[in-house]
Amino acid sequence: MFRGRREITFKIEICVEDDQDRFHAYCPALKGVHIDGNTKEEAIENAKKAVVLYIKSLIKHGDPIPLEVVYSESQRDSITPAESCPPQQRYTENVLVPI
Repeated sequence: MFRGRREITFKIEICVEDDQDRFHAYCPALKGVHIDGNTKEEAIENAKKAVVLYIKSLIKHGDPIPLEVVYSESQRDSITPAESCPPQQRYTENVLVPI
């Protein structure tokens, strides 16, 4: 029996936009992840925390986890503008999810 801590690292794309005096962050591959922060960096960190909770919820409920949480360039052609973001607003982050 495995008693150590088990974790999965996910590579995710986070988009960050100015939102008046704050920043709005979201993950196009995980439709439920929308969060904000006082700074761009805080919005990214908050999004990473939200991704962990979102993926843990998917696991708990037996729902599928998107295999490609970072879109490839060929996939971008089929994404609507609302689901994508300009390169200067796009960040790729590694998120460690304990399971």
